[in-house]
Amino acid sequence: MPNKFLRNGTGPAALLTVYFLIVVVSWGINYPLTKLALRDIAPLSFSALRLLGGALFVAIILWASRAGKMLPPRHERARLAAISVMQFVSVVGFSGIALLFLPAGRTVAAIYSMPLWAAVLDALIMKVRLSRIQYAGISVSLCGIVLFLQPSVIDWNAPGTTTGTLLVLTAAMLWGLGAVLYRGRPLSASLLSQTLWQLLASGIVLALGAVIFERPLAIDLTLQLALILLWNWIVPTAAAVWAWSQILYKIPASIAGQFLMATPFVGIAASAIIFDEQLSSAFTSSAILIVAGGTLTLMTARSTKP
Repeated sequence: MPNKFLRNGTGPAALLTVYFLIVVVSWGINYPLTKLALRDIAPLSFSALRLLGGALFVAIILWASRAGKMLPPRHERARLAAISVMQFVSVVGFSGIALLFLPAGRTVAAIYSMPLWAAVLDALIMKVRLSRIQYAGISVSLCGIVLFLQPSVIDWNAPGTTTGTLLVLTAAMLWGLGAVLYRGRPLSASLLSQTLWQLLASGIVLALGAVIFERPLAIDLTLQLALILLWNWIVPTAAAVWAWSQILYKIPASIAGQFLMATPFVGIAASAIIFDEQLSSAFTSSAILIVAGGTLTLMTARSTKP
């Protein structure tokens, strides 16, 4: 990691690399692990338990580190709750349902079209002037999505494929909308405090969804499910969120986001190993295009107004 990106000289590049590994590896392999968990629990129930349990561990980190107030100021909570519905509920909840129908590798590849939708919505809603590199990134990602939707990549004859594909792409679009609204006005709360509130808000929404749509609640509390839930609470949620906050303290978000685009490749590789998924050349090409385009769109625009 180039030292010129480090803020205020805080922390060596090796430590920053460790933070990135925690985030990228844990977020990547969590997609196939979630698919395994769905053998024993319905998707909304799992998503709710995942977020609410994660909130508990984030609260412990906040309390132990004394990194600021536990919750954001009252005037920021409604906005953060709305953003959490767009981002956490969509990416965690919608992708959880999509995993019932789609291979984990396909799901994570489509989810990481998020930067594409954020850039497009930034231009449409916030009137951000995109750079030529960002327009190139949008074009590359769109080519990847078009290839992703081909029958050689997605088996459209399989039950639920259309539903799963629509859900995962909708989740990516909603995440992009949430990102645009999040950047619209600065927030005073710390990143960990914001995350705790968002986990609580989205976890409650998903729990209500589970009660309404997954009745009777059927949970087969196997050792596998218990271990995957514990993993979710401690590593992809609490530890990775803490590591991500350390990353954002040390380098600009635009640079951090580009490195984060390695995540889907971890998920695709883990899914191929766990489920013996076949990685066709068409799927591999679509994933590379989606991620490459997303990396380009994360590059900062030259100006914010036309």
